[in-house]
Amino acid sequence: MLDMKPMAGSGLHLMGTGTTMDVDEVIDRAATLKNMVNMHDRTRLRDVMNGGAEGVKAVLDSAALSTGPSSLGVDLPTANIMHSGMERISQKIGRAPTLKTDMLPLKDTNKARKGAEKRARIVTGWDEMATMELQYPQMGRWLTGYGFTVHIIKERDFGGVTYPVAELRDPYDAYPGQWGPTQQPSELAIYRKVSKRALMRSYPQHRAEINAIDEINAQAAARAAATFGQNTSGWEGKGPETLTVIEYMCLEGTYVVCLEYNLLLSFIPNPLSSGPAFVVTKRFSFDKLQGQFHHIFGLMAMMAKLNILGLIGVEDSTFKETNVIGEMVGDVYKRGRFAFNQFERGTTIEKPTSDQLQQTWQAINILERQMRVVSGYPVADDGQSPNSFATGQGIRELGASANENVREYQTSIKHSIELIDRKRLEWEEVMHPNEEKRVFWYEGGEPYEETYIPTEDINKDYRTKRIYGAMATFDENSKIVAGLQLVQARIMDRRTMQENLDGFDNVSLINERIDQDQAKEMLLQSLGQRAAQGDATADMALVAILDKPSTAVETLKKLFTPEKPEPTPEEMAMMAGQGQPGMPGMPGGEGDPLAGGPPPGVQTILSQMEAPGGGAQMVGQM
Repeated sequence: MLDMKPMAGSGLHLMGTGTTMDVDEVIDRAATLKNMVNMHDRTRLRDVMNGGAEGVKAVLDSAALSTGPSSLGVDLPTANIMHSGMERISQKIGRAPTLKTDMLPLKDTNKARKGAEKRARIVTGWDEMATMELQYPQMGRWLTGYGFTVHIIKERDFGGVTYPVAELRDPYDAYPGQWGPTQQPSELAIYRKVSKRALMRSYPQHRAEINAIDEINAQAAARAAATFGQNTSGWEGKGPETLTVIEYMCLEGTYVVCLEYNLLLSFIPNPLSSGPAFVVTKRFSFDKLQGQFHHIFGLMAMMAKLNILGLIGVEDSTFKETNVIGEMVGDVYKRGRFAFNQFERGTTIEKPTSDQLQQTWQAINILERQMRVVSGYPVADDGQSPNSFATGQGIRELGASANENVREYQTSIKHSIELIDRKRLEWEEVMHPNEEKRVFWYEGGEPYEETYIPTEDINKDYRTKRIYGAMATFDENSKIVAGLQLVQARIMDRRTMQENLDGFDNVSLINERIDQDQAKEMLLQSLGQRAAQGDATADMALVAILDKPSTAVETLKKLFTPEKPEPTPEEMAMMAGQGQPGMPGMPGGEGDPLAGGPPPGVQTILSQMEAPGGGAQMVGQM
């Protein structure tokens, strides 16, 4: 039970909870979070979903209607093709590449395969804990929009144990250095805005230093006010409320600096010898970072302008003015659907017409086609057929350029994720070489677990292989059909097909189980044949398997394991006399080259030749 007592000086505190934040900090943080949300959008969406008169008013936006019916308000009546195109291309490229284990050493041995597969399971566990699957859709949007993404390699605590993670950062405040031949910069700067309270909380060791700087600034401001006779409110002595913190990363490590105080907050050494502790995924461009939709701003602006003018023209034509040439009966011209007016004889009434509206829509269609060409956004992505009749070949030709664009993005993502894997594996072995750890993940709804020791299971082999596969654009049913056809035609082997299928974990174990099942099936068939021939032992084995199916493997092993052959009489005589260990010419005896003894003499050789079956006889020595 919490003892809630008011404390003098700073409002209400909770006693007995072990909290480290006071009420002012909680209120400040809660206000910051609230200010980050646009409540107008939330309220408007709720009203629209609830319907009724309030829903219609929310759709039309009462704030916009207050300035007149032709006001645009906060919602521009035009289609945002840039946003739609980015969503479509991001949905294609924003998926995880499959982690494969066929990046083996020069010798394709069973030990090497098992080591590579265990290393892959370790990386899979890290991906699961860091929810890497959720980062790929965001990477797809930032890669097409900003032209690059940034991952920071660091450690994170999971249940009291630290693991290496790849943290995705917002590229908007990230500034990479020069690009080398490997398409990876050697330095990176990240800017962040934080409050002074948050800075003091994150770096309490610099609290006294920051307060001293604030005091110096306050004294300088007071002297300036006394010298020039200016009144001051005193806010200068409080220091800036919003501070800029810079993270500068290079091969040496990470420098954290506060810009306003010109203060080095911390330095984190880089444990990696392979390069800085960050990875940048870059979109291929000519000579600078550019998003896919960088060159269509002008087209988008013109399309929005024409779209708005066209809609205004439609609105004006609905309430088009009437030209009256002549005299009207009465002084008031009535308006509305059921209005009735009287005119003198000979009066002419005209409503002017114009074909500018049709030309506006044609211009908008031309601009849309140009934008789709420049941005690589085909109409087929919106479920529209480009032709009056749809054929398979036509659709393939239409999607060829789009597929090449997606394949290029996937190439960038594939290589950057492989580099992330290498840096995480190196980080783990360098920072925790002899610590035994466990990782957990889910595959197809089934939980998996792997235990590893970095020095033994990684052992300076940081390679991984990420692929989108030869059948990456196929759905799972097409993969199975195409893979079985390729295996049957002996174009590829069964293991390669298994590695191209998503969800296949530990392919070596799967193949061992397949071989075991095949051997079991063959032995059961052989057992059935023996039982059909009247073998009572086979009948008993079948009954035992029927009684306890779980003992089928043990029963088959006992029945089909061959017995050791009994020795012949000659072998028995040799083991009884001449075949005893230590005898000349036998293992461990005279003349045994493996025992390191001298070679047998002539008499020894001749005496062995005089044994039964021999024909040699010693006459004398030379």
